[in-house]
Amino acid sequence: MKKRYYSTEFKLEAIRLSYKRDNIKDLANELGVQVQRIYKWRATHREIPSLTPISKKQEDSLEVKQLRKDLKETQLELEILKKIVHIFSKSDGKSINL
Repeated sequence: MKKRYYSTEFKLEAIRLSYKRDNIKDLANELGVQVQRIYKWRATHREIPSLTPISKKQEDSLEVKQLRKDLKETQLELEILKKIVHIFSKSDGKSINL
């Protein structure tokens, strides 16, 4: 029997799909590989952070950080607009023609 070699791209794609799918056995059948081989590939490529699934807690944490950043930016914009309104609302009796 001839030994099969799989490209690195194929292995990485199989690993990525295995984290997204509920049933790895079905995935292995679709790809034409043994289930144990997918688990072995996953074990050898654990150090690649983009392939390991992000937990719901980590995902929520990232979303909270982004929302806080957006909130700070929006608050800064609001303060700037308030100052602009205050400056333009000060009238020294002269009308401003635009």
